[in-house]
Amino acid sequence: MEGTIVNTMFQGLNEKSIQAVLNSIDVKPFLFGTYFPVKKVIGFSWKTLTNQLAAHNVAADIIATNATTQRKKRPIFESAQGDIPFISISRDMKRSEMQDYQTMLARAGGDTGAIELVDFWANDIKFCFTGVQAELEYLAWQLASNAGELKITNQNNAAIAIEHSLDYQVNEWQKQKVGVSFDNKTSASVVDAFKDVVKIAKENSVYLKYAFTSQDNFYRIANNEEVIKKCASYIQNLTGTPRTPSLADINAMLAQEAYVYGVQLIVIDQTITREFVGGAQKSENPFIDHRIVFSERPILGSTQYDVLDTKAPTILKAQRAHTTVKKYGTIEPESEITIGQADAIPVFDTAYRNVYLKTDGNSW
Repeated sequence: MEGTIVNTMFQGLNEKSIQAVLNSIDVKPFLFGTYFPVKKVIGFSWKTLTNQLAAHNVAADIIATNATTQRKKRPIFESAQGDIPFISISRDMKRSEMQDYQTMLARAGGDTGAIELVDFWANDIKFCFTGVQAELEYLAWQLASNAGELKITNQNNAAIAIEHSLDYQVNEWQKQKVGVSFDNKTSASVVDAFKDVVKIAKENSVYLKYAFTSQDNFYRIANNEEVIKKCASYIQNLTGTPRTPSLADINAMLAQEAYVYGVQLIVIDQTITREFVGGAQKSENPFIDHRIVFSERPILGSTQYDVLDTKAPTILKAQRAHTTVKKYGTIEPESEITIGQADAIPVFDTAYRNVYLKTDGNSW
């Protein structure tokens, strides 16, 4: 039998205090907000920005005074669209934990504002809020590092929602691979790989400036013998004492390398933990290893969202941008429920103007 719902089982807890906790949470560790900025849309559907794929700088023609001007073709427009998925995470506090709270309350002399008591109920709010951000982080980097394709399976989602698998179907020329794996630090040429990507992009009127990769793949790049030598000073090379270069060292080298045109590396160092049915957990970088995403600009897309405006007098609710947190108690069984929700999705606006490189030598 479902329990009777009440506002909360905590004394003094209200929507204002929940909102204060939401506003205080640090979201800087999540990178999707920087590279896929949050954007509210009207209606629960997403759509990429329109991308022009026609060649740049098409020249005019010299024609006779009374002749008809040749009509040039319009740009090819590519876009993708779909329904915004529903993201949700929940945690409940059982009767035994409520007993702990009551004991703490008594020790605090009934002061519901005591720090340890606030932490007691605020932890679940933070957990659910950050859980929503973690899922958006995962979706953003999985989508980008896999050339706009994301399959939702029981390996990356506790509740299977096949209808929200995505495939931007990018052009084949955008998907490249290296001839020698970056695992081979002696024979692989990182600089030549960058040059080849920049060249094929220019042939398709795309001018690359940034290259996103995972932390593990950056380590391969930094330990590549060619890269170490090119980043080393004259004296270091002369004395045979080069060191492993930093990200700043490598970007400085790339800025000076002919035909790379100053492409700069951006390293995605992130860990997302997923909990499956039964409690088993798996942690991983959502940016797929052995991949580099080359882009014309640092902003890869947007995180589009809308908010379902529901009103339930018996449920406490607070909202921060795309994320809503709800809290309520139940009488039978006695428990406190916290839910984090969002109708949101990272939208890969630059999908058709990027180049995707596999650095393990394998085909896509």
